[in-house]
Amino acid sequence: MKKSIMIILACVMMIALSACSNINKNEKKDVSTNNKLKIYTTAFAFESFTEQIGGKYVEVESIYPPGADMHSFEPTQKEMVNIAKSDLFIYSNQDMDSVAKKIAGSINNKHLKLPVAANLKHDDLLANHEHDHNHEEHEHEHDHEESGNDPHVWLDPVLNKKIVKSIKTDLVEKDPQHKAYYEKNYKQLIADLDHINQQMRHITSNPKRDTVVISHDSIGYLANRYGFKQVGVSGMNNEEPSQRDLMEIVQRINETKQPYVLYEQNISSKVTDVIQKESHTTPLSFHNMATLSEKEVNDKDVSYQSLMKENMKSLNKALNN
Repeated sequence: MKKSIMIILACVMMIALSACSNINKNEKKDVSTNNKLKIYTTAFAFESFTEQIGGKYVEVESIYPPGADMHSFEPTQKEMVNIAKSDLFIYSNQDMDSVAKKIAGSINNKHLKLPVAANLKHDDLLANHEHDHNHEEHEHEHDHEESGNDPHVWLDPVLNKKIVKSIKTDLVEKDPQHKAYYEKNYKQLIADLDHINQQMRHITSNPKRDTVVISHDSIGYLANRYGFKQVGVSGMNNEEPSQRDLMEIVQRINETKQPYVLYEQNISSKVTDVIQKESHTTPLSFHNMATLSEKEVNDKDVSYQSLMKENMKSLNKALNN
């Protein structure tokens, strides 16, 4: 009896999701400030980009609650239905994000989902995979078997230029009457990304150190782009290291006299606290821009640019001070 009830509930849910995806087969017309495009994204970075380009004609929300770990997050059935009923779902791609794959699979209309990393060149993504496996210092048991699928692509300002172009193009297709508005906002965002790239090149042009220790492997794309190494206390998917891994990291830090460890806003500090205690390093903050904290959610001034500005201060200190 219990099994029969579960089967019935599963069937009802599948029908509901299918119906929700079919609702938007005819996309929203006459977009205005009173009839905005409702958009969901995965990472906060994608939310920030979409808000900046779409401006007053979009209502954007990340699927992740404040402080969530994107690697273990699971949407509720209600959240799945709401996303399926929206005008657009923006994510990296299905290979990088298993949660996004699940959600995208419930949306039948391909015009209502945008995998912004799908059009990136294979070499763009492979570069991070090669980087992680080439530096011999980082030979832990959690050594990223799937690092070619690293989801943190949004931290690279150069790759982000391709990502924001995809977002702009999709908004223009959905709402051509406001094309000039979207183009203007897009050009400003591109200028900001170029400026971040220039600053990062300056920071990494002649660094005092070549390695950054961080709470989990989230900066592979930045490391590859700007020529430094990352040592993650936890793996790319935030899997905790073994005791042996932990001691190897502490030994590596002590041998190379690394003075800093970067701590991320949504990663548990239990393991990194051990690192700090055993290695006597100084903590620095780093925002991986997957999710916001409770405090940041209510701060309207928080953006990709503002968070990267603070990230660059930490990276500059870790590499050069």
